[in-house]
Amino acid sequence: MLILTALLFLGPTAARVPASPLALEQEARSVRERFVELHAKQDAEGCKALWKASPHEILYTIDEDLEGALATWEKSPEKPDSATIAALHARALWGARMASEALGAPIFLDYASAFAGQTDAQKKQFRSGQRSHGEARAAVKAGDWEKAQAKARECVEHAAPLGDWWGHAMGLSALGTAYSGGGKLAESVAPLGEAALIYRNLRLPGDEYVALRRLATVLIETGAKPRARTVIERALELAQVLGDERGRTELEKLQKTL
Repeated sequence: MLILTALLFLGPTAARVPASPLALEQEARSVRERFVELHAKQDAEGCKALWKASPHEILYTIDEDLEGALATWEKSPEKPDSATIAALHARALWGARMASEALGAPIFLDYASAFAGQTDAQKKQFRSGQRSHGEARAAVKAGDWEKAQAKARECVEHAAPLGDWWGHAMGLSALGTAYSGGGKLAESVAPLGEAALIYRNLRLPGDEYVALRRLATVLIETGAKPRARTVIERALELAQVLGDERGRTELEKLQKTL
């Protein structure tokens, strides 16, 4: 249980790629700039090549336009800047389509189209889901497991019907963490496993890694050793990709207990 408790407070996102924070910031900015240029030229093949080279940046890049459109609407819901919103949505949808085609991953276009098609009420629901997630994380840090579970469930309930796969995964991950922290180990398996799978489809290796490490310890403590071995193998792959030597060492120690 000590290992599990320690893992509850891993950050929500490990490093995107094995690089320094400054290098990561520079890479993200470079990918974003190239994406904007490629869209302006409608260079579909160039965009597909960009996504294949930097799959971990796809969601962050297109989400900048989606969140930008939502923020624009929030400035004046009664008389929104429709032209700006439409332009941001168009670029995000184009990028998401290129990503889905390039990687064979329909989730990107599904996520972007769902976001772009939100009604005014759904926009508010989306923000409510974000707030619930923040409250769930705060409750986890405070060790208030009942509140954390309730707020995490709220997040999932807000995000799932909207096609907000990212928010859905965040809620599930928080729920699994809250369950395990509160001693409900068996209940934590499903949300952690589902969160890891969604993160993998979204090409978010850091978030997948965190969910898998939590899942591995829960599986061991509940006696599901065959699945734990598989989860640890995948987590070790990600530790290598992310350059997490300390995490790799800890996972190898867990592996030796099976």
